[in-house]
Amino acid sequence: MKLTIIQPYHKSNVKLFGKVYMSMLTLPVLASLCPDDVEVDIIDENIEPINFSKRTDAVCISSITSCATRAYEIADYYKQKDVPVILGGIHPTMIPQEAALHSNAVVIGEAEPIWNTLIKDLKNKRLKKFYHADAKANLSNLPIPRHDLANKTAYVNIPKVETSRGCPFNCSFCSTTRFFGNIMRYRPVEEVIKEVRGIDTNFVFFTDNNIVGNPRFAKKLFKELAKLNITWISQSSLNLANDDELLKLAAKSGCVGMLVGFESLSKESIKSAGKTVNKVDNYSEQIKKIHNAGISFIGCFVLGFDDDKQDVFKKTEKFIRKNHIEIPQLTVLTPFPGTDLRDEIEKEGRLLHNDWQRYDACHVTFKPKKMTAKQLRQKYDKLCKKIYSYPSIFRRVLSALLRHKSIYKSIVVCQVNVVYRRLWQVTVGDDADL
Repeated sequence: MKLTIIQPYHKSNVKLFGKVYMSMLTLPVLASLCPDDVEVDIIDENIEPINFSKRTDAVCISSITSCATRAYEIADYYKQKDVPVILGGIHPTMIPQEAALHSNAVVIGEAEPIWNTLIKDLKNKRLKKFYHADAKANLSNLPIPRHDLANKTAYVNIPKVETSRGCPFNCSFCSTTRFFGNIMRYRPVEEVIKEVRGIDTNFVFFTDNNIVGNPRFAKKLFKELAKLNITWISQSSLNLANDDELLKLAAKSGCVGMLVGFESLSKESIKSAGKTVNKVDNYSEQIKKIHNAGISFIGCFVLGFDDDKQDVFKKTEKFIRKNHIEIPQLTVLTPFPGTDLRDEIEKEGRLLHNDWQRYDACHVTFKPKKMTAKQLRQKYDKLCKKIYSYPSIFRRVLSALLRHKSIYKSIVVCQVNVVYRRLWQVTVGDDADL
């Protein structure tokens, strides 16, 4: 049996040096779950067109919300050709009935627990409409993702490695907890190290939602990573700054940057988002401690909370400059399916549309409370134009060089800033109908 696994195109998959910046992980993971008698072909539509005339026995499409429209177009084409279609990923999980209109089967949640059953049913031509595991995946003894099936030369070489799943913070605007659960699960450290050793580069992105969510596990992992002479980035809560030993081990193990969700400078917004771990009054001191350890920030800021007035943009700009945030990630609050935020906004009649292509955290998809939707978009664009201007990027790169005394780190800071600049640029003008 031949199975084709597809990642749909979305324009937010921007390129750097003519290559897609971030490599995919989901498709190689799914391919690794297939038995030897299944021939697997993986296609990332962001780097190559789909050859619809190529024979395949079944198609599996993984989709986040911003890719859903294109995922359904691909699915509809194959269904018309009587090729069985399986849809999965975070968007089909959150709206399975919608996904079912375009597919023969929908995978709800993680694939590992149900994959063998799905493949067996596919071979026997007995696909069920929905596949939903009774429990979350056991992360021990996971197969190594089949990166060998991907065209690695089409990506900037930043391999992704997963060490855990889940997030203990149930933020109102995030669907991660709904998908992965709020109980952290971890891969055995030795299995993570084995996978990292097999990577043909010394720079790794650990995809964890919070790599320091369990300090005990993180310390054990960092001690082993320190032996590998690699550099890496990941995602972390600001709690990293509250544990001196953990922070020291992270830096010693090769951590050069952490993506940290500041989310907002408003205590009321943080409270409404449910991210109580964030203490706004402690931000500057925590930033200073992490900087002093030699770790740069990808600082995430969400704009458009109900407490946000039009001065939030100026305050955010000032905070970024004052605290020397090397890589600001500026996003618009987005009511993704499956979130408490969406439930609230739908109930209040503030949802603007379900144009899934614009659900990428750079478009305005709802009516804010203290400004108009048009004002939110205009102010967001104005802020991005300032923050992502080349002079601003240059100042942040120079600041990082002077602070960290590392040309390598400064190059990383420069590259990621340019990526975020392009992520914003490809959306300019899309919200003209507001």
